[in-house]
Parts: sequence; C-alpha cells; structure tokens
Amino acid sequence: MPIRVLDAATVGRIAAGEVVERPSSVVKELMENAIDAGATAITVEIKGGGIEYMRVTDNGGGIEPGQVRLAFENHATSKLQNAEQLDDIRTLGFRGEALPSIASVSHVEMTTRARGQDTGVKLNIDGGADLRVRETGCPEGTTFVMKDLFYNIPVRQAFLKKPGYEGGLVGDAVARLILGNPGVAVRYINNGTNVYHSFGDGKLRHAVFAVYGKQTAEQMVDVDASEGGVRVYGLIGVGELAKSTRAHQAFFINGRAVRCAMLSKALEEVCRSRVTIGMYPMCALNLVIPPASVNVNVHPNKLEVRFKDEITMRTACERLLATAFEGERVLQLGPDRPVAKPIERVATVREIVPPPIGNDAAVDEKHAERQNAAQSAEIQPSQPGSADDAASQTSTSTVPSAGSTSKPQPKREKPVQLDVFQRVMREELDKLGATSGGVLREDRLSDLQAHVQAAGSAEVPAPAVEVPLSAQKQTEVSNNAVQEEKQTPVLNSAVQENPTTVGSSFDKPVYRVIGVVLKTYILIEADDSLVLIDQHAAHERLNYEKFMAQLEVGRGSQQLLTPMVLRLSAREMALIQENLDVLRDSGYEVEPFGEQDIQVRAVPFILGRAELKPAFMDTINALNRLKNATVDLRRAEVAQMACKAAIKGGDPLSEFEIESLIRQLLETGAPPTCPHGRPVMKIISRRELEKMFKRIQ
Repeated sequence: MPIRVLDAATVGRIAAGEVVERPSSVVKELMENAIDAGATAITVEIKGGGIEYMRVTDNGGGIEPGQVRLAFENHATSKLQNAEQLDDIRTLGFRGEALPSIASVSHVEMTTRARGQDTGVKLNIDGGADLRVRETGCPEGTTFVMKDLFYNIPVRQAFLKKPGYEGGLVGDAVARLILGNPGVAVRYINNGTNVYHSFGDGKLRHAVFAVYGKQTAEQMVDVDASEGGVRVYGLIGVGELAKSTRAHQAFFINGRAVRCAMLSKALEEVCRSRVTIGMYPMCALNLVIPPASVNVNVHPNKLEVRFKDEITMRTACERLLATAFEGERVLQLGPDRPVAKPIERVATVREIVPPPIGNDAAVDEKHAERQNAAQSAEIQPSQPGSADDAASQTSTSTVPSAGSTSKPQPKREKPVQLDVFQRVMREELDKLGATSGGVLREDRLSDLQAHVQAAGSAEVPAPAVEVPLSAQKQTEVSNNAVQEEKQTPVLNSAVQENPTTVGSSFDKPVYRVIGVVLKTYILIEADDSLVLIDQHAAHERLNYEKFMAQLEVGRGSQQLLTPMVLRLSAREMALIQENLDVLRDSGYEVEPFGEQDIQVRAVPFILGRAELKPAFMDTINALNRLKNATVDLRRAEVAQMACKAAIKGGDPLSEFEIESLIRQLLETGAPPTCPHGRPVMKIISRRELEKMFKRIQ
C-alpha cells in the first residue's frame, strides 16, 4: 500500500479526536482559555448535554481583530514563544489545538472584543471550513457558541452517552474549574436550570459551598503548609464527608486541574484511619511547585502530569497534608473544640484579576490573605446564656484538655470546699474498704487536708477524727470493687496502665457525665452540647495508638519463655547476619547459636501464636520488603488486635472507668475515629436539639 500525505480535513479530525472527546472536554478547553485571558466572570450554558448547544461567555481580554482568523489555525497560540518555555509553563493552555479542533467537528460562532476596542468581531466556521468574519457590536470579552458536536463524524457521535450523562460530565468539569479558581465567578446553566453559581471572591471555602453546599463547606478541614519549594493548600473532607469513590477528589498543580494518582495516594495515606474502610476522603487541593519539576505535556487533554522525582514529591506531600490534623485529639471539649467554619454572606462578586499561575510574589500574597482570613475566623468566646444555662454550667464537672484555657468560673466558697473534701474522702474510703475497719486515722486526715489546700482550695472544714463505716457499707464497697474488676479487666489494664490527667485532679471540669445508654454509648454534657461516645470505638483507638507507639520505638515484642532454636542454611544465616537491625526493628530478638543455628528470644507481639517457626521463616524470606515497610506491613494486624483487646458494646463500666476513659481521650493525639474509620463520638448541639423538639425553627 503506497504512503500518502493526509489532507488537511483528515488531519484536523484526527487531532480533534485527541483533544475533543466529548462536550466536557470542550468546556474544559474553553474555560481554561478564558482564565488565561484574565476573565473574572464566566458563564457556561448547555442544552442537550452540550451536544446540541454550548455557550461559554467570559469578560477576559478578548482577541484583537487582526488575530481572530489566526486563532483557528493549527498550533497557533499566544502563550508559548519558543521550545525553551516548555520547561516553564505558567498558563493552562499552550499548544494552540483547542479552537481549531473544536471548529473541525461542529458549527462554531464566536464574538470577541479586545479591551480598548470600539467594536468587536464575529466569526463563523462549519466543520473547520468556510470561515467567515465580520465586524459587530459586543461587550468586552469573548462568547463562544458551539452547535451539533460531531455532526460530521457520525461514528464519534454514536459513541456519546445520553444527554443527561454528558451533561453531568460537563457539570463535573465546571465544578473542578470552580474549585481550582475561586477568584473567578462561574455560572453554569443546564437546559435553563442554574446549577452552579460561585462567588468569585477568592475564598476556596466559598467555592466549595457553591459546588457541594453549606454543610460540606463548613466541615472540611483547612491545610496550608510549605516545605522546600513545595506548597500544599486547600480543604480536606474526612469522617462523614468521605465518599464511596474518588470522584470528589479535585487536585490542581500550579492551577491546572489534573488526575494525579500520586496526590491521591498521599491523601489516602494521611487520612487512612479517618475514613471508614472502603470510603475515600474528598478534597480540593492545590500543589504549587516549580514549573520545571513537573511535565504537563504528557497527555492530549493535559489531565495527567509527570514528576521528575515522584517518590520524593509524594513523601513531601504526605508530610504537608499531615499538618492539617496537627493538635487533633480523639475527644476535644471546651474552648479548643473544633467548630464548623461559617460561610460568610457575599452580596456581590468582586472583580479580581488573578495573577499569572506560578508567580511567586502572587502566591505569597494569596498565602498572606488566606492566613489573615483564617486569623479573623478564630473561635470567639461564647456568650453567656440564660440563668438556667449558667446554673447548669456551674454544676457540671470535667477537666479541660491540655493546652486550653478554660473560662473563669464564678467564685464559690463553701460548695467548692465541701465538694472537694467529700470527693477526697470518698476516694480514700473506697481504698480503705473493709481492710482497716473503715476508720480514717488522724494522721491521714491531716495529710488529706494539706493535699486539698495545696490544690488551691480554701480551708477545709475539720471533721471528726474517726469516720466510721458501717459493716454493710464496707461489704458493698468491697463487693462492688471486686465485681467491677471482673466485669471489665481489659479496660482497667489499658486505661490504668499509663494514667494521664489533665491538670490537677481537683480542677473544675468542663463536662458532665450523664450516664451510659444501652451499655454502649457514654453520654456527656459539654458546652451546650450532647456528646455520645462509642465505648468500644474509643477504647479501640486508645489501644491502637499504644500498640503503634510500641512498634515505632522498637518495643513491640514479647519475650519467649523458652528460646526457639532454628537450624538454617548458609544463605539464610548470612542474610540474618546482614539484617539483624531490621529484625530488631520488626520485633525479633535473634542471636547466633553455633555455626548453623540461631535462637529467637523474642517475637513481635502480633505473632504471639503457636506456629512461630513458619512466621519467622516467612519474615526471613521477606527481609528486603521489611527494610522499607516494617510498620506498614503490620498496621492492619495491629488494628485487628486493638479491636479484639477493646471493651465491647454491652460491657458495663464503672464510674471510675468511664472517667478514666474520657480523660485519656482528651489527652490522646489521634483522629476521632477508630482504626477502621468508624466515628468515636457524635456531637448534638443545643440548637439541633431545640430544632428537633420544635423549640426553634
């Protein structure tokens, strides 16, 4: 078969097939052109899924009259001057293929007026041919109308989906551009219905509000961190905001919307235990890096990129994304409790021309604005409520979390003295039980008075020297203590092993334990809210954090009563000698025991089962993998063990155990979820309760 040069029409259709896949790709190209032209307001309107009709209008710089025809020539662009600039691309478009590709497969009408011009230009082109240009009156900016997509390529048109599906994809493309460009006011109309209308005020949270709604926008977590020329900023949604697919993960690299598996894996690694298994975090994340460190010219639609050093970039992104959850505790009460970020009302859209993408000075300016906005949105002290509210606050008791500053409490003389003294006396009497005849000695009473006074209380009233305890009460206290120990031995061992307190044990608390519902859910009143804690999920999280800490510091092993002696081949013996440090970090304690034998003195606690030899031999064969993934390979097993060791729903807890559990939750720095992503607690605000009972609307 002879070789021939293809004609211009065939070349145009082939090129269009690479750039124009469906209506959503047309919208993406046209909106990116508008943003590159400095537009601050864009309107997208479609009919019939964008196949029948599509209009994109912007208020950008427009096209000069003498260059309108040139804009529809192949590989004609104003964004790239020479090949050297391919390593420093700072615009969304740069190849000059969008307009000619779209025009070659549809009917196109474009009106444009450049800034400073008295009149505009109207251009019509059908299937890439019969180009017609004439002068017309129009506002500054560009309006691009496309009709009958793929009318001249019936095969391509037959492969398009139904209009409803194609319209949904167009909406997704518009949503991504809204999230990536919060400084641009975008309106999206589908078959006459206004679907999206963003504020264009430069605030990402408001852009999320326009796309996903108020509740999602208020609950997403801020992240803004930089390291070594790499900056990550945006919003992350975990917990109840997690989705069943990755469709709600929006990533932008230097302002360009991309599909990035590296960023997705980094995000999911950081949020692994913050979302339920099988779910994925949602996000709108921007990655700002030097343009020379990423290649954006590896995909026809510019949807995929390639990094010079992907492993290093992923590690840096994981560290930066993790800063979003710094200072997080399983349970946060009091003034430091995280609250939803309010969505401000925006009356008008400000005309802001965004700076060129990649401009370092502009990035710093945006960063400063974002920090100022965050500082202005800091949590304000709550205002005192009614007299009943104040009375309930003074009667509640718990301890503020570490680092927080509790609100000053009204000064009360006698009630505080009596409460503290009675509490100390009750604790001491419980300790005495029936062993000392229920008598508190005078020297011990003096010690208690000194202890209470040292804790900041006023003078304690002096009771009688001896406090008798009836025989019946002695028996009840002793029996209750024994019974509680039998009922919940796991919680006692886990919670009391490393007791932690928040301030003094006599500090005024900021919560009040109401009780336990269905022997599973602990109820707490705090800050005009009702907090429900799943006792199993809470204890599971505490166990998991303790076990993982032991693994990370190399203490996640258990000694064997009788060392295990193994005979190995020369190759296995040499392999073990070279990797003793790796084995030690994995939880094994291994020593040579002759020329061909070794003895194993300790094994990882997650391997505390009968068949130790096969597990150890598997470890030897996997030594190369263990060098880089010692902890990660066992994280799932640790989570399973934490679950098995935790108290279960239905296990009764004593008052002391509930208090100990809550105190550890307030202290432990970890996500408010169990290792498998289930929530540890739910908070019902006073407003929600009053709306539930129709006290307010």
